[in-house]
Amino acid sequence: RLLPADQQAAWLAAFEAPQAAAFRVNSLLAEETEVLAELRESGLAPQRLDWPPEAWTVDFEQKRALIDCVAAREGRVYIQSPSSLVPVDVLDPQPGEEILDLAAAPGGKTVHLAARMHNEGRIGAVESVKGRFHRLRRNLDRCGVTIADTYLADGAGVGRKVPERFHRVLLDAPCSSEGRFSAHDPESMSFWSLQKIREMTRKQKKLSISAVQALKPGGVLVYCTCTLAPEENEAIIDDLLNRFGDVLEVEDM
Repeated sequence: RLLPADQQAAWLAAFEAPQAAAFRVNSLLAEETEVLAELRESGLAPQRLDWPPEAWTVDFEQKRALIDCVAAREGRVYIQSPSSLVPVDVLDPQPGEEILDLAAAPGGKTVHLAARMHNEGRIGAVESVKGRFHRLRRNLDRCGVTIADTYLADGAGVGRKVPERFHRVLLDAPCSSEGRFSAHDPESMSFWSLQKIREMTRKQKKLSISAVQALKPGGVLVYCTCTLAPEENEAIIDDLLNRFGDVLEVEDM
């Protein structure tokens, strides 16, 4: 089973329920209190989540209004799921460090990294798909990121080119996206197949090896996906430990 028995009911309920829209305020461009006041004046009712830090939501019925609001269009609000805020929180990037975002598009986590670093240091943002790469660059520009160098490249080769370069590496790996399935959006399940999992696993192994190679000794690597398949999660970590077990240590969150 993919989920422990005590979590299955909650997952099914989330799959069936309309999802609230989540966001964070982009501290590179605005103060949180000012943006929240602006949203409330426009009729939205943002509510803070207990965790992760910086996460706010509005009800499903207000999702379109949030997407269309001026603050979102200007990059002062960045719409992203609460779970997508967790990897940067765990990575804990510091101002002045050199960070690698190895599968960076569309850029939400890259913007979050820069905000946590107060635009001080350097981020290498890598994306291999041309259309997604251009979307990444547009999002970084719109959101005021000044410390990111963007690269249209296959992330699997980065570790060999710049070994032991980065203090921290974020690999939000391309995956089969099972975590995005929704009963209200049949399209969300239309691309899934066992072949897709096998294809993603091959990519994930190459990218994760590159991520370890690019990491400074003593650095931090966060590997994450938005899928449930153990082949794309636990099995990837097992593969890394088999290859690099003498230099890697798994930390509890």
